[in-house]
Amino acid sequence: TFILDGHVQLKTSLQTQERHLFLFTDLLVVAKSKSHSHFKLKCQARLCEMWTAFCTEEVCEGSTDPERSFVLGWPTTNCVVNFRSAEQKETWLSFLQSRIREEKEKDNPKSIPLTIIAKDVGTCAYSKTLTVTNVDTANDVILMALQQLGINGSEKDYKLWVISGREHAPYPLIGHEYPFGIKMSHIRDAMPHGSKHCACPRQLQGSFLTEQLPQELQCQFVLKPSQVAMCQQLNDLSQKSFKRKRSIISWAFWRGPGTPLDNAPLSPTTAAPGKLFGLLLTTICEDDNLPKPLLDMLSLLYQEGPSTKGIFRRSGSAKIFKELKEKLDSGTEVDLACESIFVTASLLKDFLRNIPGSILSSQLCDKWVSVMDQGNNEEKIKSIQRLLEQLPRANVVLLRYIFGVLHSIEMRSEENQMNAFNLAICIAPSLLWPAVSSTPDTESELIKKISTLVQFLIENCCRIFGDEITSLF
Repeated sequence: TFILDGHVQLKTSLQTQERHLFLFTDLLVVAKSKSHSHFKLKCQARLCEMWTAFCTEEVCEGSTDPERSFVLGWPTTNCVVNFRSAEQKETWLSFLQSRIREEKEKDNPKSIPLTIIAKDVGTCAYSKTLTVTNVDTANDVILMALQQLGINGSEKDYKLWVISGREHAPYPLIGHEYPFGIKMSHIRDAMPHGSKHCACPRQLQGSFLTEQLPQELQCQFVLKPSQVAMCQQLNDLSQKSFKRKRSIISWAFWRGPGTPLDNAPLSPTTAAPGKLFGLLLTTICEDDNLPKPLLDMLSLLYQEGPSTKGIFRRSGSAKIFKELKEKLDSGTEVDLACESIFVTASLLKDFLRNIPGSILSSQLCDKWVSVMDQGNNEEKIKSIQRLLEQLPRANVVLLRYIFGVLHSIEMRSEENQMNAFNLAICIAPSLLWPAVSSTPDTESELIKKISTLVQFLIENCCRIFGDEITSLF
């Protein structure tokens, strides 16, 4: 039964989207307005698996008005909902909390077995199966796990991470989410196609709840210390992390036979404190060598990006992003291998957005955009190469690495759902913008043209930059 609808802004990390919400007795529908009476469905969530909270600073970057906003979430999603008025916010919050509570009361089953794997606690990993109800938050589950495992500490000392299969990177829960809802949603999605939407509660019990799904389809919950320093221990104990760490440190020399990229310098340099974000590349790149933190980001994205669904589109934790950016900009050593790959992607985009005048040069913006108006692809490629010759050497070096990463992701687009078009939409605003601001309509049209240009660059990067970009890492 329909209850109410309304226009809102949904904010996640650095992204803000205009959306229209439709609330039903058991369902929330999120849509994009195409006209006054036509909407495009973006997603829908069962109210029994949803939550509300007020930790807006944990979810999105930038200021939000607490009088007009709150956190709304469902499995794998946390966003800040911003309303037009305080009254509208209170109306929606009241209805949502009431309906979520009533749907949870009707939920069946109301509790499930949930296996918690403890990692980086002591010298080995071990697990415990808990009985978790549909109203237990992630913080509640952490406290239960600590008690059952005999570990001292509080929920502030630990984070509960979710590993939802091969298609998603692990991500930490803030604390207010419902692991029960996340688990049940994952089980429903893992059921044979055509049965998950009509699955009754009895079908979602038995073997599905006792971890009998194939390994790649299982949803696992991992308890880890919240201190960033503990990440180093994980790298020392995990062979996979060791390999990843080795490739970050010596990636420039671990390529095997092959010709260097036009003899481009490959040795990473160390960024001086306060000299990473917001400065010209020629300032932070000694002898055109890219700073090590930047190379770490690129190397991780090259390794994990191709297998990560929605890379560059999905956002990581805004709070972690902010903390890591401050550390990187102060020159503090940061082990990005311990963080969500979505946070790393956000850091790279933010770094690019803060390059004065853009990496492709705002002064050349008109020339870049006009490339796509030229004749055949050969003429476009020659024009692009001539424009690249006008850029500082450090800019071109970084562009080669960036498009090497984007190419590796685009080659596995069926797996990660990020083809050249989707990647261009996400990354183009970080690569080029005009030197002088204009009207919103003009800027919107320009963004479309820049995205078309970046899509062409991704699809033809090997011809533009050379085949060597496929072996940079």
